[in-house]
Amino acid sequence: CSWQKAFAQSDGSLQQVAGKGLDAHGIGDLFHDIEKIPYPVIQQRVERRLREINTLPTLPEIVMRIMVMVNDPKTTTDELEMVLLTDPAIVMKLLKVIKSPVFAGTVQRGNWSLNEIIVRLGLRKVGAIAQQIKLINSLVKPEESKFDLKGFWEHSVGCAIIADKLVSNKLIPLREPIPFNDYWVSALLHDAGKLVLGFFFWDWFSRIMNQAESAGGFRQAEVRMGDTANHERLGQLLLLNADMGERIATVVGAHHSLRETPDELACLLHMANNLAKQLELGYLGDEPQYSELVLDALGIGEAEIDGIVDALAADTAAEVRSMVNQCL
Repeated sequence: CSWQKAFAQSDGSLQQVAGKGLDAHGIGDLFHDIEKIPYPVIQQRVERRLREINTLPTLPEIVMRIMVMVNDPKTTTDELEMVLLTDPAIVMKLLKVIKSPVFAGTVQRGNWSLNEIIVRLGLRKVGAIAQQIKLINSLVKPEESKFDLKGFWEHSVGCAIIADKLVSNKLIPLREPIPFNDYWVSALLHDAGKLVLGFFFWDWFSRIMNQAESAGGFRQAEVRMGDTANHERLGQLLLLNADMGERIATVVGAHHSLRETPDELACLLHMANNLAKQLELGYLGDEPQYSELVLDALGIGEAEIDGIVDALAADTAAEVRSMVNQCL
């Protein structure tokens, strides 16, 4: 196809040509079929397509082991401690992270053992922080990429911490409880697709960035440039390939492209993402854009948003940056 049509949606575009080739080999139009077919089927299709691709980032095995453990109510503190001790680097940084302002008042200053930390903070929270530390230090960008990795993690960790505060302090009305690991992992990895773009398709990522300001944001720039492999879809594929679970993968794959009736996790992620930007924890210059769908679903307006921002306080951003520095 001609380069002018490469990223268009019309017949003859690269997307259409590639799609026909994939269909001919029984792979299917993955990007558009995700919403239409059962999760186990799409999981098999993703695994088949990605089996021979070495460039896609993979999530460390210990991250997956911790995720399974924290979701199992039978897991004990001793069992989590044993797994964490297999990676001394995680333990060393975990001991530093708990001294950050985020946990001021939660643990006493002094020499706490790992088991005491797990008991004090809770198995799920320690597991989530350990996952975060491993991810931050495992996904290393190629030298040729100028992707702002530290800024990326400040935004992502900020989203996770803000989501936790929204839930723990009941700052937004949620009709049903959301598992801690679901909202922490969703928030932490909601922009994982941008890692793929920034690490392996830097030239394309730069072109999107150049369009972002005039388009009204990164996501809008993706739409303007054809919206073929946007960061939502790439993040969804990454999490599907890692078998992170249907709910997390689905929410990450639509954290901008919200459905008519967004569920509780989608609403929480959307609010945390935009609040992080409002607290200047956005790394791509995007302004907060609150969806009317989410605000209607939660029954809140601009006045309530201002109150939430005040409740989070100005020191949240400083806490997040301190925590990321301790993780690195």
